[in-house]
Amino acid sequence: MTLRRFTFALLATLAATAASAQTTPAKPNDDGGPVDHLRDMGISLRFVWANDWAASVRGGERLGATNGGGAVGGADLDMGKLAGIEGGKIHVTFARYYGHSVAADDIGVLQKIQGYWYPKRQWELAQLSWEQQFKDSHVNLLAGRLNATWQFARSTYGCRFVSAPDCPYQLTNTSGGFSGFPYVNWGARVKYQPDARYISVGAFEVNPDRRNNNGLNWGLNNATGVMIPVEVGYETSFATNPYPEHLKIGGWYNSAPFTDPELNSKGQHRALLGGTARSYDGGRYGLYVLADKVVWKPDPNTNTRNLAVFGSLTGPLDNAENYTLQSTAGFLWTGLSRNRPTDSLGLQATWFRFSRKAVGYEDDLITKNKGDGHFKRDELMTELNYSYKLFPVVSLVPNLQYIVHPDVLGNTVGVRRVPANAIVIGLRVMVNMGGPGSQ
Repeated sequence: MTLRRFTFALLATLAATAASAQTTPAKPNDDGGPVDHLRDMGISLRFVWANDWAASVRGGERLGATNGGGAVGGADLDMGKLAGIEGGKIHVTFARYYGHSVAADDIGVLQKIQGYWYPKRQWELAQLSWEQQFKDSHVNLLAGRLNATWQFARSTYGCRFVSAPDCPYQLTNTSGGFSGFPYVNWGARVKYQPDARYISVGAFEVNPDRRNNNGLNWGLNNATGVMIPVEVGYETSFATNPYPEHLKIGGWYNSAPFTDPELNSKGQHRALLGGTARSYDGGRYGLYVLADKVVWKPDPNTNTRNLAVFGSLTGPLDNAENYTLQSTAGFLWTGLSRNRPTDSLGLQATWFRFSRKAVGYEDDLITKNKGDGHFKRDELMTELNYSYKLFPVVSLVPNLQYIVHPDVLGNTVGVRRVPANAIVIGLRVMVNMGGPGSQ
């Protein structure tokens, strides 16, 4: 049986199991519905759909509006309940995206302004993994088809925003070689956590071809290297701390070869003279630190309403990159009033600093196209949003974004000038039934 056929066979088995569970009569003392019955059996379903409408109303390369979104669904299977394998779990996730991006089409920035938009509008296998918690050893193993950004350098609150410079960390994707959702490669992560403190070590395949298929091509033929992240941290929750906090300090090694942002293989300016980008052997390194904390609650006896602050900083340790620094800071205020305890107000600001090579490439594009202006080394992306719970699983998220010194890394064709500071207004509609807030 091929790996692809195995995947479809597994999905068919899951569907048959779910159908059987829904037709099995509930126990006399079972007051829950089919979903609760499935969970009791060891099958936890997840589903998120989000639609992001956004309009560039000022600045950028041009004005315009686009609509994009996606659906993410899957299941977590408790193998202790289903097959008697204590501590074992199977995680399966699929994703499907549609629409267009105001970032690429109208502003030109590489970062995502609509977090639920992806360029590949097709079905994606976004996870198929085995997790094993070893009894009494504090060791957790996760292996299979994974993306590294869900396991390392993951922001606690970054995915609560519509834009996605911190969901996942942009710089770890571009410089570190972290595979980001929904793109999965072969990988494994081992985590040792005796208490609130932990250490995690991982190894993930680096395979640029993954972005060109739907995730069911599991061969290693096009792998270019391995990415090894290490993270130490401290994490608490409301179950153990009335004011939860997280601290994550980590780094990465990426063995895959990479290309120069500015020069071609002959050492000439590629934007002016063309040619193939100069290639370097692997050996890229980088560091990151993330922290967040709940700092205030209007009522010490309840956890629903609270104010959390967060921040992060990361950078590569080599000089042939597009980025040399990323830093994010913000807050999330949940339950501004007693009448709306699950609504939230969020503010996030992300600062990118580009390398001199990246700025030189963009300036060369302007020169080649007989334009004028000079790109700045610093870019600032900000977002203010309000999440309104229309129903328990349905949210409306109006948002306002302001981008200072937009880059054109996401659209390098015909660049003639430096884009003006951009203002974007948007509205997210989200249905969340047991899944992540954003991807």
